[in-house]
Amino acid sequence: MFSVRTRFYFLVLITLGSLWVVSPVLFPVNKAPFWLSKVLPSKGLKLGLDLQGGTHLVLSVDVEKVLLEHVDRNIERVVSDLKKENITLDKIYRRDGSTLMLVKAAKSSDEDKIAGVIKKNTGMVFVTTSDGFMQFDIKSEEKEFRKKNALDQTIEAIRNRIDEFGVNEPSIQAQGDDRIVVQLPGVKDATRAKSIIGRTARLEFKLVRNDPGFDKEKLMVLVNKAKEAGLEYKEGSSYPDYMDKLNAFLAKDLPEGTMLLFEKKVDESSGKKFYQPYLLEKTSMVTGDHLKDAYVAYSQDFGEPSVSFQMNSIGSKFMETLTGNNIGKQLAIVLDSNVYSAPVIQAKISDSGQITLGRGRPAGELQQEAEDIALVLRAGALPAQLVFEEERVVGPSLGNDSIAEGKLSFILGSVLVVLFMLIYYRFSGFIADLAVGLNVLLLVAVLVMFDATMTLPGIAGIILTVGMSVDANVLINERIREELRLGNAPRAALEMGYDRAFWTILDAHVTNVISGVVLLQYGTGSIKGFAVVLLVGIVFSLFTAVFATRWAFEFMMDKGWVKRMSI
Repeated sequence: MFSVRTRFYFLVLITLGSLWVVSPVLFPVNKAPFWLSKVLPSKGLKLGLDLQGGTHLVLSVDVEKVLLEHVDRNIERVVSDLKKENITLDKIYRRDGSTLMLVKAAKSSDEDKIAGVIKKNTGMVFVTTSDGFMQFDIKSEEKEFRKKNALDQTIEAIRNRIDEFGVNEPSIQAQGDDRIVVQLPGVKDATRAKSIIGRTARLEFKLVRNDPGFDKEKLMVLVNKAKEAGLEYKEGSSYPDYMDKLNAFLAKDLPEGTMLLFEKKVDESSGKKFYQPYLLEKTSMVTGDHLKDAYVAYSQDFGEPSVSFQMNSIGSKFMETLTGNNIGKQLAIVLDSNVYSAPVIQAKISDSGQITLGRGRPAGELQQEAEDIALVLRAGALPAQLVFEEERVVGPSLGNDSIAEGKLSFILGSVLVVLFMLIYYRFSGFIADLAVGLNVLLLVAVLVMFDATMTLPGIAGIILTVGMSVDANVLINERIREELRLGNAPRAALEMGYDRAFWTILDAHVTNVISGVVLLQYGTGSIKGFAVVLLVGIVFSLFTAVFATRWAFEFMMDKGWVKRMSI
């Protein structure tokens, strides 16, 4: 189809293009002359966790709690829907630690209507009746869907947060039904990484209730009652979990439809920390799901950092309704069960607001907290709580040793192969050596173009590719030798040697492709990386051994540079 000259020039062109792509790997741009750095690509080959060090985390996702929270939301929905239908309930609650919703009608004649509303509006199914209570549960298939969806959403939220954190080429993968493995190459501050990844970032706007008999002193009496019963927050434990348990314990003592939360404050005169309790409405019309953006802002008076946010179109409408109907009341801004502020609504608010962080702490600490809160709000809230089960900080020394040893083994192996091919096959061996080098060049160029990360398994894949490429060239050279021994002319021996070796080489490469596809399909993490490098290397091994070397030989024969086959 194309002339020998056209194919040869195409080969030269892709070689030069590949050299340009991998130039930052061979010659770092920051060490190149100024004029050369302007024409070289800026993107090099990234190194993985095993080569440059970083943080390795294993997280457990509390998918069961997602189901419990789903039932709690259904209870609020059922109560609201039945009020609209003028149907009275005697009692409705979720059984502790279970997804069962127990409902008791004030009138037994309303039971069928209640069951119909629950089935239609929540999708929960009737299970049985016990002690006058109708029991409903989530469908088994919906449970599995919500568990998987919670895991997928958590992975996506973690990925968004890590992208905001500025980590190049993180590895985030599911492990089983409720675990996630996170690898962050180059990240040494594991504490901050854990803080950003694990923060639930559940933002809610709740109205403050001023019910008679439930002032701050009365609320603290209730908190002390819980403390005497052994319910007290311990440093290092989950604060949202503690608040959930505290509110469950005080449910009978608090007004219906309310909850207790605290605002952490610092006394400006003494510098002591204290907790101010608030009685809040349980339901939240506006949440973090309605955010469009969040960023760090600074006060005009003292330059103190805060978090400003903007609502999306739906959130703006909800916020207008909430604030417009409650002017003069306090609106608490709650993040992860912490009340950050509870300003009085002075006028209707629509599309923006601010989270103040208080005073009395070092400026650097406030700045870091503001940046982290804005980051997790932009990245999205986690649908489920995370537990860090394993943490490892991998130092760069292992990676540096691996790189040094990898370079030594690659250079030593390559030199031995090159010398063997030159001595045993002479000029044809030289062409084969060029083909092997081109194979590696094309492979690395593709990895750079696709912004891939080089790991130890990837290096193993490159070395295996070199072996396959050499093997293919050995098969071709031996076939050509056989044809020359039979007395064929160099041009005929060349054509017949390539034609007869092709199917043997193709068979060998197809078996490797099958292995690579299986590893890619069922492998995880670095195994997939090895499979990708292997599959790309197989393609280029076939191209360089079967086509590139043949084009080079034919071009030189046409030019008269080769009179006989030196093999």
